[in-house]
Amino acid sequence: MEFLMVASTTTVDSWTGLDLLSVGPIYPFVGSEALLWIVGLVFWIGFHILGARIEKRELEADAEAARRPERLNRVFTKEAE
Repeated sequence: MEFLMVASTTTVDSWTGLDLLSVGPIYPFVGSEALLWIVGLVFWIGFHILGARIEKRELEADAEAARRPERLNRVFTKEAE
C-alpha cells in the first residue's frame, strides 16, 4: 500500500544526506528563538504574579467577610444550639 503525502510544506522528498544550507529556513522566524524564549518567560512569570495578586485579593475579601460581626454571631449561635 502506498501513501501519498499531500500536506507537504517543502519540496524535500528525503532528509537523508541533504545539505540543510542548500534548503534554507524550514520554519518561520529562524533566528528569533532567543527573543521568543525571553518573551515566553516574561509572559509566564507575569501570568503567575498576576494570578497570585488576584488570589490574594479574593482571599482577603473572603477573610474580611468571615470577620463581620453578623457572620460571627450567626456561627456562634449555631454552635450554641
